[in-house]
Amino acid sequence: MKKILALALASCMFTAVASSPVYVDGGIGLDTGSNNLALSGNIGYMFMKYFGIEGGMTGTSNYYLFDGAVKGVLPLGMVDLYGKLGAGINDYTGGGNNNTTMGLLYGGGVAFHVAPSWQLHVEDYTVSGSNPNFLMFGAQFNF
Repeated sequence: MKKILALALASCMFTAVASSPVYVDGGIGLDTGSNNLALSGNIGYMFMKYFGIEGGMTGTSNYYLFDGAVKGVLPLGMVDLYGKLGAGINDYTGGGNNNTTMGLLYGGGVAFHVAPSWQLHVEDYTVSGSNPNFLMFGAQFNF
């Protein structure tokens, strides 16, 4: 009986690891206002398949965006549509100007499931009151 209980507990632990709600993603794209190359990195947590939170950073050579957002997901089989809504802190340094502002982050995207733990995505997002709009292509790994 103890062996069966031990096996049941072990299988529960491995199931929890296989379906972890934590993910990381990285992207490359453009600041569409200036056509500068942009890089991004995020970490997130999905509370359920429709709702999660994420935080991250997007940067160009003279502009950085730090953000936190609520993420809503509409799963459609092998494709997910999603939207983000949150807050962003913009930090711009260039042309002799240094400017830091905070605004509403909003955006959306589409993700394609390419393997059990991997997604490829295209997304577009911006922060109110700031010039940059980011069009990003990236990959997400679900732990």
